[in-house]
Amino acid sequence: MMNDIRLVSWDVDGTLYSHLSLAFVLLQNAFRATLSTGPISMGKTFVQVLEFHRKVEKQRKNPDCEVLLPELEELKQAENFERRALEIALRNIRPRECAVDLLKRFADKGTIQVAFSDFECEYKLEALGLSHYFQKSYSCRQIGFWKPSPVGLSCIQREFGVDSQQHLHVGDRPATDGKACMRNGCRFLHMTGK
Repeated sequence: MMNDIRLVSWDVDGTLYSHLSLAFVLLQNAFRATLSTGPISMGKTFVQVLEFHRKVEKQRKNPDCEVLLPELEELKQAENFERRALEIALRNIRPRECAVDLLKRFADKGTIQVAFSDFECEYKLEALGLSHYFQKSYSCRQIGFWKPSPVGLSCIQREFGVDSQQHLHVGDRPATDGKACMRNGCRFLHMTGK
């Protein structure tokens, strides 16, 4: 079944690492930052980051899942703060063992592997020490459609000249990754575990 796979795309957040591990490190770092910046400043930043993600989820629920950049631009500062915090935290956690094992198996077979995440993810791959496994990375934001839109998967398939049946997408959320795969016709592997 897996022998005919020519392309594997990987979701990053929650797939290559555990959200729980990340949350633990982020909370430690937030506590330290609060001591230096003050609770009011940190609280305002936290609320803005939550608002940014609320807007993304609202756009994701639109029928065509289109990325509406003007709605997100007003929260660019919060997005940049989150990026810096994630980069620091990801350097202090380990990727999922089962994900690393699978990355190695596909690499040994010479299968093309790409990252396909909601947001720019090259810095995340670098922080996790996994960037050498990926030929390219894509973001839904860059493509213009959030998951569960199938558009991003189709773009990747066209670029590498593979059909949907030769494409496996690995992700942690059936409601976004899985549904995008179902709509596209490619295969989906639900990543859970260590």
